[in-house]
Amino acid sequence: MGVFEFIFFTSLVTFGFIASIPLYAMRRGYNQSDEKLEIKKIVEQRKLEQIKQDNYLLENKSMALELEQIKEERELREQKAIDAKENRRWLIEDKKEEEEIEKGM
Repeated sequence: MGVFEFIFFTSLVTFGFIASIPLYAMRRGYNQSDEKLEIKKIVEQRKLEQIKQDNYLLENKSMALELEQIKEERELREQKAIDAKENRRWLIEDKKEEEEIEKGM
């Protein structure tokens, strides 16, 4: 092996190391950008899940309020129906009493 071959292979290896540094840096930068995108994706998914949970809670609260309103309306209707039946009964009895009074006179 001659001096020129030694210098040639040494310079070839040196050039290979020098050329591999930017390639490594580009690959590492690419991987880092992928990781950054993955982190952004995870953060966005977390925000979306939080929004879904908030929406679910709001829907449940609104549904509970609607259910309470429906119950109150039903109770009012039932109470009105009961009052109407009681009033009708008394009105009927009053008419019967009036008829009896008129017949008795």
